[in-house]
Amino acid sequence: MIRGLVFVVQALFWLLVLRLLLRTIAAAFSSARPAGARPAGPRQVRAAQDLVLDRVCRTYVPLAGALTARVAGREEHFCSAACRDRALAEVARAS
Repeated sequence: MIRGLVFVVQALFWLLVLRLLLRTIAAAFSSARPAGARPAGPRQVRAAQDLVLDRVCRTYVPLAGALTARVAGREEHFCSAACRDRALAEVARAS
């Protein structure tokens, strides 16, 4: 019983050491960034370009490249013609 517990503790210890070693190696080979800089997150991406949500497939699309259509009296944005057509068909079926 004690030997099994010791083995488990040692295995967890070595897995932790291995993980820290791999993270250190990955950080050394990652692209050079200024100290303290973080990778671009959703807020930074949205600041660079306005994104709109396609309500059909739930993806974000750059506003400049989105297709637009009037759906139920509102202007909506879509990633593709297929999503736009699906939304228009849903509204037509509902009415």
